[in-house]
Amino acid sequence: MLRLFPFLALIASSALCASSTPPNIIFIMADDLGYGQLGAYGQSEIKTPRIDKMAEEGLLLTDYYAGTSVCAPSRCALMTGKHVGHCYIRGNYEIKATETTESGQLPIPDETITVAEKLKEANYTTACIGKWGLGYPFSEGDPLNQGFDYFYGYNCQRHAHSYYPQWLWENHEKVTLGPRHTVEGYSHYRLTTQARKFILNNQAGPFFLYLAYTIPHSHIQIPQSDPNYTQYLSKDWPSVQQRLAGMISLLDQDVGGILDLLKDLSIEDNTLVIFTSDNGAATAGGVMRDFFNDSGPLRGIKRDMYEGGTRVPFIAHWPGVIEPGRRSDHIGAHWDLMATACDMAGIELHDATDSISYLPLLRGNLKKQKAHDAVYFELHWPTKRAVRQGNWVAVQENVSSVNPDVNQVELFNLNEDLAQENDLAGKYPEQLALLKNILEASHTPNQHFVFGQGRPNKRQ
Repeated sequence: MLRLFPFLALIASSALCASSTPPNIIFIMADDLGYGQLGAYGQSEIKTPRIDKMAEEGLLLTDYYAGTSVCAPSRCALMTGKHVGHCYIRGNYEIKATETTESGQLPIPDETITVAEKLKEANYTTACIGKWGLGYPFSEGDPLNQGFDYFYGYNCQRHAHSYYPQWLWENHEKVTLGPRHTVEGYSHYRLTTQARKFILNNQAGPFFLYLAYTIPHSHIQIPQSDPNYTQYLSKDWPSVQQRLAGMISLLDQDVGGILDLLKDLSIEDNTLVIFTSDNGAATAGGVMRDFFNDSGPLRGIKRDMYEGGTRVPFIAHWPGVIEPGRRSDHIGAHWDLMATACDMAGIELHDATDSISYLPLLRGNLKKQKAHDAVYFELHWPTKRAVRQGNWVAVQENVSSVNPDVNQVELFNLNEDLAQENDLAGKYPEQLALLKNILEASHTPNQHFVFGQGRPNKRQ
């Protein structure tokens, strides 16, 4: 049967270029969702039919990476277009509250250029709904000071540990939620409601919605009446695993609901929706490691520099532009959103980013798709780093010096050993030396995050 989708994609791409309204962008990011926790990536126990359908209708990347393997620096890479060897935040640096200042995280500086700020140049309306973690309220890193017109959710990632927080921020006002352990007090429902309102209110476009959901991070909580949870009560699983599965299925339901809303508003053909995660799966909240094969075929989880800590799901949905059912092993990362967004909006990418647009990949123009020479990751407290070049990966799980020769470096070939079980450092010294050079060259000094220096005292 003749397939028309490539032709339709070409027509859609031409129409978009001629349109006076650039495409809308919705970037949905789960929190601690592992590579293997979706059906589209091999999960067999947790039900995720809507995200699986999203993959069937769009593009699934097998080799896509978060910024790093924990929250704040991964989000910093996403927002700034810089990998974690170059961006400002490289670990979870907490700020204590004072009599005059709210608690939160170390702020990104005022001069930081974010994706939201760039899109404002093209007259996008911008919103961050969910978890921020890049600067306490009213600081220079506050989302309202970093290009977002609207913010609703958790500014502080510690506050976001609970799904019954009693209140959330709406811009600079605290909005009271219902009592703990009630439907009215469950924060995730509120995030979805506000996201849908933002889309409805800005359907004329163009808009950028950064929807940073907190599921399934930390406290494993879901209302007892939620059918996404009750469907698992007959399973002979520990209760925490039943709740975890229910939360992921709830997330799936709401992602599907957003896609339905775009279709109902007749704007789905002009809206790119991306679904991903901020890092690998976690065990916080009593979650049992590997109970659901959370990292799939990958080694490691959150805070590891192995693939399971940094490689995450990535599904893109854009009817008429992305041919359904596509899969790609293109190596992309969170910091590529910056160049992609600029490309879509028709604005020039500024200097000093590590970002490569994946818009050609989305459109099926593979000959025009650029590739990273290497992707680099680092993490502070504990201090670790890794680099991937082609199928070769070097992992340094303990770093006390910028000099890569000071601590052990493992070497893996992902083409032959996706599970990273066989260290080849002794067998391929020349390849190891090459990747060590990249490890050293990819790191720039940062006064707050120094290899070999312990976590600083939490302070204002």
